[in-house]
Amino acid sequence: MDTDLAETLSASEAATRTGLSSETLRYYEREGLLPPVRRSTGGHRRYAADDLQRLSFLINLRATGMPVTAMKRFAQLRLEGEQGRPGRLQLLLDHRQAVREHLAVLLRNLHAIDLKIDRHRRILRDRGEPMPEPATTPETKCVEFVAFHHTQLAMPRGEEEAARAFYVHALGMTELEKPPVLAARGGCWFRRGGLELHLGVEEPFAPARKAHPGLLIDGLTGLATAIEDAGHAVTWDDNFPGYKRFYANDPFGNRLEFLEPELH
Repeated sequence: MDTDLAETLSASEAATRTGLSSETLRYYEREGLLPPVRRSTGGHRRYAADDLQRLSFLINLRATGMPVTAMKRFAQLRLEGEQGRPGRLQLLLDHRQAVREHLAVLLRNLHAIDLKIDRHRRILRDRGEPMPEPATTPETKCVEFVAFHHTQLAMPRGEEEAARAFYVHALGMTELEKPPVLAARGGCWFRRGGLELHLGVEEPFAPARKAHPGLLIDGLTGLATAIEDAGHAVTWDDNFPGYKRFYANDPFGNRLEFLEPELH
């Protein structure tokens, strides 16, 4: 075999590796989603590492609902090299926003389902009746970790306006209405995107100077500027490979980490 093809996979091997059928592999190549695959001297397709990487990303796009027309446009822009890079970025930004909006809808619906499940479980528990459990493996032991609902930070009593000035005006978060029984205790709740932060009154108060939440951000530099414009210092740190990040303290001295994946 040609030495350039020694590290490549046959169509059946590539299908096994990617989970795609051989027909789908041929379809992606025929429709221009995948550049022409190299051939052996016998005319058989041979898939190299870069082909598998492209296929993996196509799977990501398709699994998150990108239409085939948009995938074709992305492939066309890739052929344009650096001139097509801005267009590829815009296409991915638009798709990411669509995915985030779909995730938000799914999470709201999942929350409604969870509430209904909890209600049925309470009724059956009060009756002393057996309750069905979700299908699990022995390792999960009937425990399901879904996501963080929120992160809790402490604040001094009576400083809600200072909290709003930082979390709403500097960070651009939205204040949430607390349930009446909890609102009487003081503090504030804030949300932006899929992140929710709760600030609760603690007496005596002591800021969290080491323990901290790490908030994944899209637009890190702009956020740093907004925090500095609001009169708060930011400290950049380059010791986390693959991420840009900085630290800042809220008005009460709680440490916050903000980070964004580096693009290569």
